[in-house]
Amino acid sequence: MKSLILLTALFALFLSSCAAAPPSQTELDTADYGTHISQEDAQALAEGFLTGHLKDPGSAQYQWGTVYKGYLTHAPIHGGRHVFGYILEVQVNAKNSYGGYVGFKPYRFVFYNGSIKTVYGDRDGYMMKIM
Repeated sequence: MKSLILLTALFALFLSSCAAAPPSQTELDTADYGTHISQEDAQALAEGFLTGHLKDPGSAQYQWGTVYKGYLTHAPIHGGRHVFGYILEVQVNAKNSYGGYVGFKPYRFVFYNGSIKTVYGDRDGYMMKIM
């Protein structure tokens, strides 16, 4: 019984060490978000990116969020660092290889100085770094 409790405690400690800490107030105050990007430009860049990654880009339906200044934190496997910039969230529904719609999937784009810095997208139910 003691070994089960110890094992559970060690596993919980391991999982908590995998989570990246949020940026400090100093990091937030000194972060370089780059230049602002307009809603139209962000959507055009995001749609161009998705066109190259969807099976049937012509079938894509988009539900666009509003561009905002912020940050995303990469998973520990990708360095756990914070990525600052302008973020656009979008839900995308497109047809798969069988010709059926897959349902709306979330994507997050981070823009820095007018270009895409990184993209997170739905992969098997998890938000994964795409680039």
